Amino acid sequence: MILVLKHYKQGNMKYISHIDLLRHFTRTFRRAGFEIEYSGGFNPHMLVNLGTPLPLGISSSAEYLTVRTEVDPETFLKEYNRVVPAGMEGIRVFAPKVNPNVAGRTVAADYSIAQSGAEEKRREVEGVVNLLTLEMPVERKGEVTVKDVAPLVNGVKVYPGRLNVCLAAGNTTLRPDKFAEFLAGKYGFCVHTTDLWKYEQYVRENGVLLEMDRFLEKLEERDEEQKGENHALTNE
Repeated sequence: MILVLKHYKQGNMKYISHIDLLRHFTRTFRRAGFEIEYSGGFNPHMLVNLGTPLPLGISSSAEYLTVRTEVDPETFLKEYNRVVPAGMEGIRVFAPKVNPNVAGRTVAADYSIAQSGAEEKRREVEGVVNLLTLEMPVERKGEVTVKDVAPLVNGVKVYPGRLNVCLAAGNTTLRPDKFAEFLAGKYGFCVHTTDLWKYEQYVRENGVLLEMDRFLEKLEERDEEQKGENHALTNE
């Protein structure tokens, strides 16, 4: 059975690297007594497929991992939350019958950043989504280049005390902390990137962004539909 766990990453756990998360989940699943599928070969290891990497210091309520196990979803969530360290609690478990390839299918994510002063610049800040080009300095391996990030920005909204952005994530990623700092410098307001949350993740279906939860629910629904079709064919 394939299970997808949606979980938090917050508190002190937001400083755990993506690689170290694998060790964390391996230990947690062992403490819970789960029998997780292992790889083959001379050095077998627990098969835990993580979602897209989250930059250090960013909190999230929309992280996903995929495993294969015979533990039912309800028991998995209950026992996982019984032994997991604070900050990585499970939210929900999905049971699609096909591998959803969460990391590979992710194309965008929503983030919320604390800000002050953006309300006075609301029109200009929210208007960046309509710009044909948006040149932003990007540092990589110590070298700064200017990149057009307009195609990577799906949405910008200003709320009292918060700046919400929908940015490219997955194979092509625009870091929310760097983008928020860029907007703040460009339009003259302050952002507080120590208070930054990722709260939604998306795939793209038929050219439209679809929430990850809904995508996983549809995979579960398709399985039920297939069972119904097979049952109908058997009775004909």
